[in-house]
Amino acid sequence: MACKEFSINLAVLAPSNKRQISFGIMRGCIDDNTPFYAMIFILRDLVEGNFQDRVKVKITIGPALNDKAEALMNRGLNAAQLDFLQGPLTSRAKKLPVTGNKEVEDKRMNAMGEEMLTIK
Repeated sequence: MACKEFSINLAVLAPSNKRQISFGIMRGCIDDNTPFYAMIFILRDLVEGNFQDRVKVKITIGPALNDKAEALMNRGLNAAQLDFLQGPLTSRAKKLPVTGNKEVEDKRMNAMGEEMLTIK
């Protein structure tokens, strides 16, 4: 079966209407039969009436978790994964330096992204 690129995105606005959490997962293709997966996490704060990126993290998913990444893309986040995204993952992002539109590489965020894939 030929690899097909695909992405899905979710944005959640905090109850205060001053913070937005965006999460996306994408499938890209190395070649016709080899997919790769990545997750993007963006924490935005409302500044002077506009949302500005505070932290942007790209999480690359290793081949061992490709099946779990594919399952997440097919079914979406379950309640426990959404709680993890809004809780521990967001808490970690708040501790990272403000980067604007630059992507951050953070080993702990990568590990947490992979952990989120295994939550049932």
